[in-house]
Amino acid sequence: MGIIRAVPDLERVVGERPLPVMMKSIDHLDPHCRVLLAHSPAAALGYVDAEGRQRAGMVGGASGFAKAETETRLKFPVPADAAPGTGAALLVLVPGWRETLRINGTLDEDGLLVEEAFLHCGKAVIRSNLWGPGRASADGVEEGELLGPAAAAFLAAAPFAVITSRDSAGRADASPKGDPPGAARMIGPTTVVLADRPGNRRTDTFHNIVERPDVAVVALVPGDTRTLEITGKAVISTEPGLRESMTERNRTPKAVLKVEVETVRLGQCAAVREAGLWDAARHVDPADLPRSSTIWTDHLRLNETAGEAAKLVRAGVDEQQLRAGLEQDYRQNL
Repeated sequence: MGIIRAVPDLERVVGERPLPVMMKSIDHLDPHCRVLLAHSPAAALGYVDAEGRQRAGMVGGASGFAKAETETRLKFPVPADAAPGTGAALLVLVPGWRETLRINGTLDEDGLLVEEAFLHCGKAVIRSNLWGPGRASADGVEEGELLGPAAAAFLAAAPFAVITSRDSAGRADASPKGDPPGAARMIGPTTVVLADRPGNRRTDTFHNIVERPDVAVVALVPGDTRTLEITGKAVISTEPGLRESMTERNRTPKAVLKVEVETVRLGQCAAVREAGLWDAARHVDPADLPRSSTIWTDHLRLNETAGEAAKLVRAGVDEQQLRAGLEQDYRQNL
């Protein structure tokens, strides 16, 4: 059936995690993270609810909604049904900017105890044209155990989604997925698939799913103030027909995430509405932010991974070379 169930099999298909890629993360909120947070009006949050279920939703409403009280504590409005003391992950959006900031840690009553922060590459945002013109918001809502007409229509129109997951130790992750509309595709009333596209090569979601299949997905449609949350159990499929059906830009994904749906929630989202994510007048000028290549360079140097190989990575990083390689990667590997 082509289902991957072990890490060695996964890495044979999608590749191992390169050391320089893993070293782009730090264990605190540095000044770069603080600048991005100050410009962000919204983020996708992956969390565990009081009943122990994996959940995903949007939080925020105004720029700077998440405030770094210290280097390791981030304060923001936490969903009322969230379970403190459990793993949680934020994917921080800066409207008009192609990269995203990922912050992972442990949830408390009014924020997150930070354990990891890193910048995610902009390919998902670019592929989805997330900050392009939006359509008018619709009013249909839906809740249940399968994808009804309104949820199916929303999913088909959605170019961007965030999938949240946890590993066996409860460490959380929130990873962006972007494509032309249909980033997450319905192949039945209780089945949704997402392709593995080129990204930052950490493959956190896939590694988590090998250990724990529970996932939650939140999907966005530019201009629409609703969100669609899907929760369920996921597997990683290499079935040729399924992979070929998700070919994009003449590239067939190496693996596909297949989610068996347990709950569906489509409804208005105050955080998205108040954040004005698709109001071009509120988009950030990238010139007001640090270069992504500068952030990655500084984070590589701040990373404290031990060993001679890590020392060589820190010593060898060059911001100008990284910037040139990044632009070439964005041009050639979307």
